[in-house]
Amino acid sequence: MRLPVTLLYGGLSALLLTLLGVSVSLPRLTRKLYVGADLPKWLHMRVRAHGNAAEWIPVGIVLLLILELSGTNPTLLHVFGGVFLLARVIHALGFLGVRRISVIGATINYCVLSAMSGYAVVEHFLR
Repeated sequence: MRLPVTLLYGGLSALLLTLLGVSVSLPRLTRKLYVGADLPKWLHMRVRAHGNAAEWIPVGIVLLLILELSGTNPTLLHVFGGVFLLARVIHALGFLGVRRISVIGATINYCVLSAMSGYAVVEHFLR
């Protein structure tokens, strides 16, 4: 069984998570900032961006997978997946630079996850 929508947004989300992880690991290696060391604020913000993505991306992708397996319309799945990925990118950029947009990314993240969750629950009772 192919799951093209989950495959696309799962892959892109994993790429985002990997890039965020590399943005933490490389400076740690090159500047010898090992575990337990006091981190400069800029690196602390990268750690937070990576950690936050690691918390929320699995939930979003699992919800997308469940909806795709249940036969949800592919267009709706792309809307959910695209908005979710956009929210994660905006949130990460907020941590990495423009601080105020992280709130926008977090808000979009909460809204799309709530929409996907609500849709899943409604679908359960309608089918």
